[in-house]
Amino acid sequence: MTRNEVYDALRAWLRHHGFDTGYRVQKRFFSERPDSQNERYLIIQQNGGGSDEEAVSRDYFRIILLAGQNDPGVDAVENNADAIRRAMSLEHQTECIILMQPVGGIPAFRTEEGRVAFEINFRTIISQ
Repeated sequence: MTRNEVYDALRAWLRHHGFDTGYRVQKRFFSERPDSQNERYLIIQQNGGGSDEEAVSRDYFRIILLAGQNDPGVDAVENNADAIRRAMSLEHQTECIILMQPVGGIPAFRTEEGRVAFEINFRTIISQ
């Protein structure tokens, strides 16, 4: 299982649940597109990992939801982050991901550009 396939599986899981609606989804890093200050972003990043010697890997990921700059709908972005976190606990399997388990709460921070970000950290067990 390549890292790119895991990103694709996470993206497909988000799409299946409708969590990506209204967001520009990116993997690995946030890259703001020109003239998209008012758009929302959802970024999937690896956030640590375990050993590759086993039949499964235990990796950590995070999903960051970014509101638009000075977005008046920050509550909707936070509610979406909370819904993603809850869904990970209830219905988390994909063709390669056996487990998605949230770690901690949903910290929020503000970027220099005026975007509010919500971070969901979670661990996975991925079938090799």
